[in-house]
Amino acid sequence: MGRQSKPTMETLDRAERSLSGNRLSDKTPLFTIGSFDKQVTVLSQQTRALNLAWSLIETGKVPVRGDGKECKVAIVGAGFAGMTLAAGLISKGADCDLYMFEQRDSLLPLQQGSDTRWLHPHIYDWPAPGSEASAAMLPVLNWTAARSSDVVVQVLSEWNQIIQNKQGGQRKLRLFCNARHVQVAECAGQTDKARLEWVGEERTPEDGTILGSGELTSGSAETFDIIVLAVGFGVEKAKASYWRNETVGQPNLNEPRRTYLLSGQGDGAMVDLFRIRISQFRQDRILDELFANQHGLVGELKELRRSYESQKPDLFESFEKLASPKSHHEQAMRGVITDLKRRLRRDTDVVLKLRVRNIAELLRPVTSRMSFQNALLVYLLYRCGGFTPTTESDANLRQRFAVSKDSIIERHGVRPMEQLKAMLPVEITKEIEARRKEEPKEFAVQQDGSLWPGGYFGQFGRSSESEKVLDAERQHWRKEYLPGTMALVATTLCGSIKGALERLRPKAKHFRVTFHRSISIHNEALLQQSCDYIGRGLEKAEDTAARVLPAETATVGAAYRSGKIIRSTKDVEIEVLKKTMRELKLNESARGMLESVDFVLAIPVVQPAKYFYGPSRVAGVLYVDSRDQGFWLKDHEVAELSALFEAGLRAIEEANVRSLGRIRNFALEPLSTAKEDDGDTLGDLDALEIVTGAKPATTTGAFVLNYDYTDLVPVVAEKPTKKDNLEERTDAREATNSL
Repeated sequence: MGRQSKPTMETLDRAERSLSGNRLSDKTPLFTIGSFDKQVTVLSQQTRALNLAWSLIETGKVPVRGDGKECKVAIVGAGFAGMTLAAGLISKGADCDLYMFEQRDSLLPLQQGSDTRWLHPHIYDWPAPGSEASAAMLPVLNWTAARSSDVVVQVLSEWNQIIQNKQGGQRKLRLFCNARHVQVAECAGQTDKARLEWVGEERTPEDGTILGSGELTSGSAETFDIIVLAVGFGVEKAKASYWRNETVGQPNLNEPRRTYLLSGQGDGAMVDLFRIRISQFRQDRILDELFANQHGLVGELKELRRSYESQKPDLFESFEKLASPKSHHEQAMRGVITDLKRRLRRDTDVVLKLRVRNIAELLRPVTSRMSFQNALLVYLLYRCGGFTPTTESDANLRQRFAVSKDSIIERHGVRPMEQLKAMLPVEITKEIEARRKEEPKEFAVQQDGSLWPGGYFGQFGRSSESEKVLDAERQHWRKEYLPGTMALVATTLCGSIKGALERLRPKAKHFRVTFHRSISIHNEALLQQSCDYIGRGLEKAEDTAARVLPAETATVGAAYRSGKIIRSTKDVEIEVLKKTMRELKLNESARGMLESVDFVLAIPVVQPAKYFYGPSRVAGVLYVDSRDQGFWLKDHEVAELSALFEAGLRAIEEANVRSLGRIRNFALEPLSTAKEDDGDTLGDLDALEIVTGAKPATTTGAFVLNYDYTDLVPVVAEKPTKKDNLEERTDAREATNSL
């Protein structure tokens, strides 16, 4: 049996606590993903799935290669949650037989062909930083904002690649669609195993198509070490599913005006309300169009949203205050209402059937599960006279407003227990219902913020085993989402540095240049390599872009930490430099230093202290190394490179939003506490020195590097009235960059 490395006690404790939120029963190894949680977005379910994969791997419940254990895992449900869990386990090299079951005919069945529903990964976090970014930024099964049907295509494409390229110890992957009679049973005398019976058709795991032998329906049963019920949030109460295509968002063709009866108080009902009453409505686009130039108002809304999550304020009263004559934002708020009025459709009316008697109650967090930005839009639409709220009976409303049968829409949520009851033994069902009553705030409650460390799903094995990974694998590991546009920007900037180095060292046989941007993922500061190495003497193209390092690792980490230019000392011995890299934990997070490298240089990009945004004042770090003896760069040469890089950055920083078209510099998730630099000390690192004769590259204001594509038509920010005022120029730039 292989030797098993133990994770740190802190990691193990966090993983165990997370796993307890997924566990449904003490009698069987039965787990769920988000069945009873309130945050019901696709991204939140995928995040919970990856959290479960992380906790299963870190606790050793699912073995990895080298453990020498046998394990069999069943995932019931092949929607976003189930597929993401499977993809996460496969990406980690889980050493298990993996069975997947889907009761419908295909993978991701709910969203397949759904062209009328728009999915945006972060929009329910608006106006928080990063909420407008169109990419989910997941390490596996990533996707960008699009129609639901198009998101399915994106996810299935990556799923196919993961299955085709699966490596490590994962032994077997089987998929069953049209699965009927899926029944969980206890194993007598064994609380660490459970039995699953099913009738279904075995399909090709890559895409869910039939096997070469044709459709083979069969009944079977297996004993599993872990069963995960990834069945979503339960059966919808409404007759018509939220995900089915309809025409309520389109202009009426057969009548001049139609009245709809809409009932419900959650996000699903509100989205339908907006689609019926607002012309060309889309969740992300309407916010962009109404609030793009309202910087002060958006800042106030950010503060209100923070208190909404913690203090549960009266939102109706809060919005009223913003629109009152006593508010500094009255004009902006009234301007937004006026703009929305112009967007109202003239061919529709909506009667909104509620359980509460007034809009103030509807907007209270304790009354409704509505998200903050939907609450704001409901308030604005109400101020526009865009719908009629009521608590009358459906019969009275249908008669009074002459509502036709096909104009009635119900969005009454889901029944989370129905699907579970259909497949679980009565004893376990009773246990779940009892615990939900006794522990409503603790039982099966799962965090929808990511728990895994940066780069986790880009490497095999547990966190504690990173030192065992071979250098050949480290070249491709620890990768996180990197927008292609951002990679192009970084490649272009580094290309200019390559040209300068060729001029400064025309006889050089080897040097490499790359750029690491400063990012944060689940409150961890990271440096992400933003383009492949470019330079001279490279043996072959290296697939290293998108790798992440803890932000204080290696030479780039020293530059990040100090905010100063860091260089290897003149005539440093190679072994001394390697020892320094080990002290800076390079080998724990990346490949070991290339043989014969005797020069390294890291130039940070520093934001002004008053305006910096993100994990640190350092927005990124330019990196150069070389194997050539005598390549060492003097202070004035380093200064030239820094000035050249700064010029390129400032050209990007000041770029006109209209000229960039649909390329935007989206905000990133900030750290809870941003980092100041550590001053002029490197401690005992004898192989490195701070370059005192050159200044780091600087920006003129708050700046992050996260250029990505959006299909939104750019809204041009208003020009500041005082061009020389740094704060006003920064505000205008922040509007452009969606900060």
